Amino acid sequence: MPAFILNMPEVHRERRGHRFYPTPRELTTIPAIYQQDGKGEGAIVYAHYFSSWGDWYMTELDPKTGEAFGWACLGGDHLNGEWGYFDIVALESHVPTYAGTLVERDLTFTPAPAREVLPSGRRTLRSTED
Repeated sequence: MPAFILNMPEVHRERRGHRFYPTPRELTTIPAIYQQDGKGEGAIVYAHYFSSWGDWYMTELDPKTGEAFGWACLGGDHLNGEWGYFDIVALESHVPTYAGTLVERDLTFTPAPAREVLPSGRRTLRSTED
């Protein structure tokens, strides 16, 4: 059964100028929801999405629904960034307002543990192994 995310049209692909969703090859490496549960900031971040108004770091993905888990920060407020779920289909199709911009994918991002790639000045998350 093909992954839903592979069949989703990219509403802003032409305007964005690059692929937003993970490639089929990348989907084989991104863990399913809950697979990194308990790893804290040792969890591997597989993708970084950003705009002028936020950042989303994806550690897990359900390719059948577009639901992702990771760390998100809105408005550059790293102290109040938090771990949780977000919908990458909604991020891709977000229509910018006069003050906003498209959400883009960081094409230079290399997967690494969260402790190495999340911005400084944030509250840290411990693993259940600590």
